Amino acid sequence: MNRRQLKALMAVNLRLVNPQITNRYRKKGKSGTELTKKLEYQFLINTILFMFIYGLTMLRMDFSKLPGMFTFYMMLFVLLAFSQSISGIYNIFFMGKDLASYLPLPFRQKEIFFSKILVVVLNIFPFTLPLLLVFILTGWHFGIIIPIAIILGLLVYVMVLAVIVLLCALIVFALSKTKLFQNHQNIVMNMVIGATMIIAVLGIVMMNGNTQAGTSSIDRSVIPVFLPIYQLFQVPFSMISGLTWLSLLIILGILLVILRQAVFPHLSEQLTSSHTNSLSASKKHRQIRRSGIKAKLNGYNRRLLNEPNLLVQVILNSIMVPMILIISFSFSLSNIPKNLAAEWVGVFFVAGLVFSSLTINQSSLVSNLISLDRKNFEFVRSLPISLRQYLAQKFKLGYFTQVSLNIILIVIVGIVWHLEIIMLFSMILGTILGTYLLSLYYFKRDYQLRLTDWTNVSELFNRGGGNFAMMLMIFAVVFIGMIILLAYSLAIIYLNSAWFINCIVVLLIAISAGLFIRHYQKEFWKKFS
Repeated sequence: MNRRQLKALMAVNLRLVNPQITNRYRKKGKSGTELTKKLEYQFLINTILFMFIYGLTMLRMDFSKLPGMFTFYMMLFVLLAFSQSISGIYNIFFMGKDLASYLPLPFRQKEIFFSKILVVVLNIFPFTLPLLLVFILTGWHFGIIIPIAIILGLLVYVMVLAVIVLLCALIVFALSKTKLFQNHQNIVMNMVIGATMIIAVLGIVMMNGNTQAGTSSIDRSVIPVFLPIYQLFQVPFSMISGLTWLSLLIILGILLVILRQAVFPHLSEQLTSSHTNSLSASKKHRQIRRSGIKAKLNGYNRRLLNEPNLLVQVILNSIMVPMILIISFSFSLSNIPKNLAAEWVGVFFVAGLVFSSLTINQSSLVSNLISLDRKNFEFVRSLPISLRQYLAQKFKLGYFTQVSLNIILIVIVGIVWHLEIIMLFSMILGTILGTYLLSLYYFKRDYQLRLTDWTNVSELFNRGGGNFAMMLMIFAVVFIGMIILLAYSLAIIYLNSAWFINCIVVLLIAISAGLFIRHYQKEFWKKFS
């Protein structure tokens, strides 16, 4: 493979991964090699900071004594890598629609394929980097010297990630050959991502009840399929470890052979056919007719959800990552005492508010509904209809969608933590209020930062700092939320006036929520009266 051509392809695809940041640098006069270096530097800084922040939760664990926790973390990040890989491959291959630009150029199809695959790997790298930390820490705790532990961890990490990405590529390209995919690309991909997330959540729920108390720590039941990877660090020079290395190499070889035989020779035809079928399918949907202006607007707003990759990214960014953070920070909460006194209802209500702040962010549906209109928004503004009513319909769609997802997640958390019904109900009420307040903020933010000329939905998600700013905000919310909940809980435990404290908290929440809603009524909604 020509390294110079591969490097050029990588530079092009690197610009496509995060178009918002690319445009920001271009406005500052960056171009060519200088622009590529800036994008690489930005990616490197974000990766290091993400690794540092997330790694803090794992440094206290001795994985040599926690094989169940090792396999638990491996399951989490493998599933996250699986869903992110499928989403990235679909987005970069099937939604990029840039293949026609390469056809007259001297690029071989396998070079185009691997350049895009490498960009997919770079895109999921920050989300899976904590798994590398788990590998290195495990080797170190087993007595392997740090340099060797780092090399061993890197080798295992690269091989595991390569297997996941190549397997996902085969799945996506195999699906793309089916009639169902060609006619309903978005539905099929959303179903695949949704199935992955359901498996992840169900696995977490099933494993939560299988804790094993040790002398100084709590371990989880071992997931057998990942135990051989654990044994690579436990006994690196053994027959079992040798068989594990051989198995990984054989799997990688088989996947590469299948890709070479089944995907590379027909890459151009397959992607071109997929794009053609996607366009014809979208034309069929435009023929749907509805009676009544309200019904037409509701139908129009719902059709905006068909934007390629939208729902997948909403699920991954506003649900999957916060859920993993919640699970990571809540091992100590997995066995909350039963029969809690009624005065704890307020604590769980506040927990519902904090939970909402984890799931509502710049990637949520309600945060992007106005910008999904593109230039149609100005057309709607010119129509003889109430703009306030139009925006209210959008807000209701985004709010009810998000609050429904949050309630489902709260129920899952309640099952994981074995919450009583009254505490679960209080937490649901908290997330209903929190979701409403945050939806107001992000809906107004979308109006103020609305884009009309975006080409990829990721441009909308990257407004105001990009993915790193979002992740930093999530970590800040986790940190501040834990402090608030801890202080509230200590006050309930050690002070003799729990009900008085609860009344004060309820009063503060009611006043704050009232002022917040009044502010947005005055500063946003009344503008469209």
